[in-house]
Amino acid sequence: MTTIQMDKRPGRFLGYEYHEDIGDGLEGKSVLIPSISIPTKVTCTVNPSGTAKMQYTTSPLADVEADTAVWQDWPIGDVTVITSDSLVSPVTALRGVSVTGAVTIDIII
Repeated sequence: MTTIQMDKRPGRFLGYEYHEDIGDGLEGKSVLIPSISIPTKVTCTVNPSGTAKMQYTTSPLADVEADTAVWQDWPIGDVTVITSDSLVSPVTALRGVSVTGAVTIDIII
């Protein structure tokens, strides 16, 4: 399993962003969500050419890196059009999943 840190966004306020293109039928990289001491909104956007979804985990970082994390589908489920959702939950990591067709994901904190 490949894990990746999010890039800091330039600007006055602390923020992070991540962009990934995922091929047909593949899982994206596990994107580690930085620990921030105050509740922070995480926004995920999925742009599928077929069907796609986001998944999240609250498993420990060691489980994510060992590819033993328990992943949950986002509440929206599978989507076939550009879809965004936000959460303020303390998740460890997020990943995009292509069910059919290619998908582009964006994660912004």
